[in-house]
Amino acid sequence: MEFFNEPIRDLIAKNVDIDKNFKYEQFKVGRSNITFKVFDKENTYVLRRPPYGDKLESAHNMSREYKIIDVLSKNNIKVPKPIFLYKDKKVCDDDFYVMEYIKGETIATNIEAEKYSKDDKEKISESFIETISTIHNFDVINSKELDLATKLLFENIPKQQRVCIVHGDYRLDNVRVNNGSVAAVLDWELCTIGDPLADLGTIIASWSNPEEEETPFIYSPSLAGGFSSRNELIKLYENKTDLSINDIEFYTRLSYWKHAMIMEGVYVRYSHGSYGKVDEKEIELFKQSTLMFAKKAANKNLIKEIT
Repeated sequence: MEFFNEPIRDLIAKNVDIDKNFKYEQFKVGRSNITFKVFDKENTYVLRRPPYGDKLESAHNMSREYKIIDVLSKNNIKVPKPIFLYKDKKVCDDDFYVMEYIKGETIATNIEAEKYSKDDKEKISESFIETISTIHNFDVINSKELDLATKLLFENIPKQQRVCIVHGDYRLDNVRVNNGSVAAVLDWELCTIGDPLADLGTIIASWSNPEEEETPFIYSPSLAGGFSSRNELIKLYENKTDLSINDIEFYTRLSYWKHAMIMEGVYVRYSHGSYGKVDEKEIELFKQSTLMFAKKAANKNLIKEIT
């Protein structure tokens, strides 16, 4: 599917400092929204748009994601600076936005993580937790810019210690790393206002270790070894936020359950061709991944087993 047609190019060049004959590359990391690197000889940006075809609008709300990172960037949180939001439907049926390109690397798999030294991995581990702690310590209630916060649902939230910004998918492959430190947090489409321990649950769930049985995060960078352990991350987070982590098993279980739901949605979209033509074997992998996440979530001794 050709997204960058002549009208789209004209629109982008009019609103962003880039030549209309810019080149582009699609990032391979990410299975939800579609992300492109767009660049000319002088400048480089990132464009985010929802998947093609039929989709659940609330799950791919570009305007919402843009507003969130706009507020965070103005408060010195490590996110890319948003530059241009398109939403009037005149040139394209889907909303999209352009943001700053952050130099660095995305550590998406254990294979990519192997090139880092143990010292680098420990620094990255610490920076990873410090970054999410800064987000969770941000006083969202007193931020007048977050007018969208009043629209978010608070009903049926488990008893919690703090209301804050929750990233919703805070994993190592959703941050940009540069010089052993987190340079920016990416992929905010699942962001909400709620319980910060939901993010910690995702961190612990996705931080697989080589001894773990049947991890559904089969490409987790932490499988390369050398990173801080799950228990070390928990202690570091507890020290950075002053939150009790006595109920971490609940939040870790919730993360596995949530990922099962997400992977099921990805499986359906791939099956329906929303991402173009894809190998049927790859589609089957998403189905099996859904089942693996569900099995992990049902483990009655979850934390004991994975830590």
